[in-house]
Amino acid sequence: MKNPMTDKAKEILKAHGVQPSIQRIKILEFLLTQRIHPSADEIYRALASELPTLSKTTVYNTIESFLKAGILKPVRIDSRELRVDAFTEPHAHFRCLNCGRVYDIEFEMVNLVGKHTKEGHLVESEELYLEGICSDCQKKRM
Repeated sequence: MKNPMTDKAKEILKAHGVQPSIQRIKILEFLLTQRIHPSADEIYRALASELPTLSKTTVYNTIESFLKAGILKPVRIDSRELRVDAFTEPHAHFRCLNCGRVYDIEFEMVNLVGKHTKEGHLVESEELYLEGICSDCQKKRM
């Protein structure tokens, strides 16, 4: 039976000039369905049992090629490791200082890309990162 997410992943890869391979398709499927902003190690751990020939090097190289092609955006909310996001439209992220999870959050983004600041700087990208205690961790503290 056809998997619609596999078809979507193949379409995205082809549209960005990336040759679809089994590993690339599975990594992109994971990123499209698991909106957890994973690191390369987390991707590897999630897919290793499904793809026994998958290596960490393949995951790192795939992430690098996806970033270069514009398929993924880096999420630099955690200085210890690069996380990635397959949702490339402008949106905000929240990192819980207690559990470390990173969430997409509802936040009205002002699209300043292509505009100049008051000081004359040209904005080429914008990211909004917020940190605090997530609602799950707050409930556990009560």
